[in-house]
Amino acid sequence: MDRDLKKEIGVGIFFLLLAIAYMAGASKISTFTPFGNRGLDSRSVPELLGILTIILSVTYIIQICLKSRKLKKIQKEREINSSEVCDWEEDICVEPPKGTFVSRIENVISVRLLISLIYLAIYTALYQPLGFILSSIFFLIAESFILTNKGERKKWAVFIILFSVGASILIYFVFTKYLTLILPSGILG
Repeated sequence: MDRDLKKEIGVGIFFLLLAIAYMAGASKISTFTPFGNRGLDSRSVPELLGILTIILSVTYIIQICLKSRKLKKIQKEREINSSEVCDWEEDICVEPPKGTFVSRIENVISVRLLISLIYLAIYTALYQPLGFILSSIFFLIAESFILTNKGERKKWAVFIILFSVGASILIYFVFTKYLTLILPSGILG
């Protein structure tokens, strides 16, 4: 079995064990029935969530096992001398990376992903000093520009800036005024 498939089965088993532990914890909840002897009690919803998580975990494990069988069947049918490398769902097939180590990394890890992670690190570092509004505005603008294609950045620049400012202010006021949560105001506060 492929290493990626083993990881996927491991994820399914992890969530299955987590759901079983959750069910064990939910069974220890003292029952309180606000609707009399009928209907829901304080244990019903946690038990329902545990059962649903178990069902989803088992379904996921079965799905991965079926895909593993399908992958083995497809690999047997394929020629051994194929020069393409495909993902396990057969969605994308690419030539194996050639060239320097850096160019091979660039084929595997997107430059946009690395820049997005750097932006996220900067956002978390500036979140307290600048405050939610300013740091979110700068993060949304930077992230939007990196995710927009080069040729379309000028076309969407005004919208990106207005959306970033508007969304950040709207989210700040919804969370602070209506949900009464405290977000850092930073240098604006």
